[in-house]
Amino acid sequence: MAINEHEIIQAIQKAIPSVDPYGVVPHAAIKELSELLRRSGKYDEFDNHCLHRIGTTGSTWTIEEFAQGLVKRGAIVGADVALDEVHNYQAADEVALQEVLLLHDIHIDEPFSFSNGVRIVDLADLPDSSLRDSLIRRRWGSSMGWRIDAVLTVEFKAKKDVRTHDEETIRDWATATEHSAHTKLLDDTRLLLSLARHADYGIPVLAATTLVPAQLSFVERGIRYGQFAEPHVVFGPEIIGIEAQHAEDLIQAFGRLDEQAQARMRIALKRLNDTKIDPNWANKAINLRICLENIFLNPEEGNQIARRISERAPEHTEFSKTRAKNVYHFLSKSVHTGETQQHPEINERMIANEVQKVLRQIIQDHAYPTWSDTNRSWRSKLINRLHQIIRRRTIKS
Repeated sequence: MAINEHEIIQAIQKAIPSVDPYGVVPHAAIKELSELLRRSGKYDEFDNHCLHRIGTTGSTWTIEEFAQGLVKRGAIVGADVALDEVHNYQAADEVALQEVLLLHDIHIDEPFSFSNGVRIVDLADLPDSSLRDSLIRRRWGSSMGWRIDAVLTVEFKAKKDVRTHDEETIRDWATATEHSAHTKLLDDTRLLLSLARHADYGIPVLAATTLVPAQLSFVERGIRYGQFAEPHVVFGPEIIGIEAQHAEDLIQAFGRLDEQAQARMRIALKRLNDTKIDPNWANKAINLRICLENIFLNPEEGNQIARRISERAPEHTEFSKTRAKNVYHFLSKSVHTGETQQHPEINERMIANEVQKVLRQIIQDHAYPTWSDTNRSWRSKLINRLHQIIRRRTIKS
């Protein structure tokens, strides 16, 4: 070990007793360490003239802030380990992170790992990190009304990019796209897990964020949340193993849908989950109507919707033709008036149950049905019949 590194470790050890209960180190306690770091020449990238990009985030430091991070980490793992973690980061081309989806008021009886790489875990099962500590502190509520007990998470590798402010900053769209793909994967898993549950119980999500492990805490500059704009009201039992296994079957089948069918299915899954977690009955009706149109209409069809749904729904639901038409009209009132209507035999809960069964079947069949237009077929037969009559009369005349 070089003498300069030994001096740095001693300076970290000297400053550790000054760390207060909130993890703050007084500026005077790190003055010696800051000077040693600056003079060594090995840590210039942490001295306010380099941008560290990890995934889609970027940070810069002063040497004093970097010294504070070293001391805080040294107080937990020891000064020599903290310095080794910095050296490992400097030598790496990429770093291991996790993308995390924060679920609102969802409980699990045990962790579960899905075949697509996503896991559902309790907060306590997350790796040591400032994110985990922050979420555990607010587990029982916060000023934002969040309650977080379980999360969906997936591991990934992110390219490390260190550059000076003078270098041209070019947006790495490939990295941004990859990061978006991680969030989409988590959300797909969330919606399919919701589909695997009883039709009364959905899964609301609060936000997505990136977990930076504790050994990289010196490069983390706060926790960023990408919030989801959706209802957060939910009530239901904990997610049990049989539901997670059912979701696993759906995840594997969903992967066999083509991209167009997956995109179409995401719309229906999102609307069905919103129906489950939204307390507003008009919103429930509107979302369920969108589900019916998503399922029982071909993409190019935009008219005679009620007729088409009434003819096609009986093939895949317990609805008769008349009942399917009444269901659609029942839901349509909310679209046009913002109000719900009462019906002695029709309600949103019953419709959601039928929609859920059909979506499961479509996924298991690996494709949406291609609906034939019975009305168009009937018109075609009528036109052909008329042509035959005209031809006969022409021959006779």
